[in-house]
Amino acid sequence: MFYTIPNFKIAFMMLLLFLGGSHLASAQAISADFRASADTFLRRLTAAEHLRMGDNSVNSISGANALNSNPAGLSFINSNHLITHTSRFPRTIAVIAKLNEVERYEDHSQYALPASGLEFVNYSRHLGTAGAIGFNFAVGHEGRFSRVNHLGKATNSFPETDFAVGLSYAVKPFRRLAIGADAKWLRSKVQDTESERHIGHGYAYNLGLIQQLGEHLHIGAVVRNLSNGLSFTDNSIPDRIRRDILLGGAYQFHYKNVDVHLGLDLNPPFEDGIRTNFGGTVWYRDFIGGRIAYLRHTEKRFGSVLSLETGQVDSEDRSWKAEGLSFGLGLQVRGIYVNAAYTPQLRPVENDGEQIRVETGKSVYSFSVGQRF
Repeated sequence: MFYTIPNFKIAFMMLLLFLGGSHLASAQAISADFRASADTFLRRLTAAEHLRMGDNSVNSISGANALNSNPAGLSFINSNHLITHTSRFPRTIAVIAKLNEVERYEDHSQYALPASGLEFVNYSRHLGTAGAIGFNFAVGHEGRFSRVNHLGKATNSFPETDFAVGLSYAVKPFRRLAIGADAKWLRSKVQDTESERHIGHGYAYNLGLIQQLGEHLHIGAVVRNLSNGLSFTDNSIPDRIRRDILLGGAYQFHYKNVDVHLGLDLNPPFEDGIRTNFGGTVWYRDFIGGRIAYLRHTEKRFGSVLSLETGQVDSEDRSWKAEGLSFGLGLQVRGIYVNAAYTPQLRPVENDGEQIRVETGKSVYSFSVGQRF
């Protein structure tokens, strides 16, 4: 027997609680209300160490990597942990072609998403039997950096930015069960179709648990981005943040000088098809590791689209999807970890009677540097 019955019952009851709570939350996401730009920002707060696992985040991470994903993982290392991370999202141009009167496809409109970036720093501190705490801050930015606006006034900023500061805590009430929570304060600056800028503020919370079953298997759940949304003075600005539930498992074993780790996440509800992440990592002597994974993610986005017929810019909502293989490489030298990841970029999904071609911006590259001490 790998685990005690009381311990497993408690974990099972907490999983049911998470499922019940997230079901109500998901119902809010399935509405006509558009989501804030900070929704995408929060989803991207994942380090390269588990992006190369196909964004697997329920059980595949620990220490500072667990921040913004599943805070219960904070308590699964016995040392302090610091990581820095950067991601670059390329400029994306997607042309939408529609059937004309003679049943031929012709270019109709175009998405032109500016290049964007993301940087964050996570720190976790082990507190012994009292658990672990974590701190993090993150910055996301989109568009071209400008020093002055069109009126010649100094701005020295990006047209759209997101900023978050967070605090996390995790503890093991039982030897094989960990629970955790984190809270983030958010500031989001966005731009409307008239180039007017708006600033909103808000909070978001994550709740997670991980149950260890024996020496090799972990199962877990996390409810992410519990929030009342952002507050903008202009009510026309999208302010809702999607609440997510992730369920998953991870299996790891050691053979001679090789460590193998497999992970699977499911992200219901599956309104636009199954959202899942599956990946594997192989480390040799805790020195060098290779990773390969498959991910499938869909989300609704509200953005500007240019009409190629009239030259006018309108706003519309559309499903976007990232699907395919991701790859990664890791290296550890004297307690310092370096990770790099390659993942597919989000692309707009075709509606009936449409064809979409992506002319630029197909992949995302991410890098993380971490140290345990």
